[in-house]
Amino acid sequence: MARRSSAALALAGAGALLFTGSRPCRAQAVFDWLSLDRLQIVSLGAAVGRVQPSQLEATNIYALEADYGEIARGWRVVFGASYWESRFRDKVIQAFVDSLQKSVSDPGAHVVASPVRLYDVTFGAEARYLPSYSGEIKPFFGVGIAAHVINAEGKLIKGTFVERALDDIAAGLYLTTGFSLRIVRHFGVEAAVRGDMLSGFRSTQVRAGGTYYFGRMHGTRSGGQVPQ
Repeated sequence: MARRSSAALALAGAGALLFTGSRPCRAQAVFDWLSLDRLQIVSLGAAVGRVQPSQLEATNIYALEADYGEIARGWRVVFGASYWESRFRDKVIQAFVDSLQKSVSDPGAHVVASPVRLYDVTFGAEARYLPSYSGEIKPFFGVGIAAHVINAEGKLIKGTFVERALDDIAAGLYLTTGFSLRIVRHFGVEAAVRGDMLSGFRSTQVRAGGTYYFGRMHGTRSGGQVPQ
């Protein structure tokens, strides 16, 4: 009985060792497949365009974008930042004013409508699929997550709970599709359509701009790097 118990304990210990040892191996295999150690900036772009947020006027958007190369076959990591500012549509403001007027107990009081502006600074990380083929125009599509730093200003809402509710740091998702074209070795152009989804509002944007390509860097066996 003692011998059987010892054998069972040894077998259980070996199984536990194999199980705990296999998890780092699987994790390492995933990291190797994603090629995270090869991530470094490949290109840097700047773009301008138009954005149409829900309940606000269409306005200009300014964006920066950095491509950090492939994490898997055909899939790239792209980081970006953008900025826009706009104002709520007149009918949205008027509907808000009408709702306030109904809640005022003094019949002689009058709520005056005034503009309310919204500012949005966005930081995003995107997984972008760029198929490999020999054509000059490279189509792509991607999905990403974004952090929106939102600020609202206006006499109508100043110091109220509405202003505090609009001022927010919110997380959202976005989808993008477009194409890129490298004109010469280090310069190209890119155009894209993007849709952002937040709990507070939605937005659609169209942007175009230029891209500077640094050239990919590959690790050598000795640990150094050589440009592509």
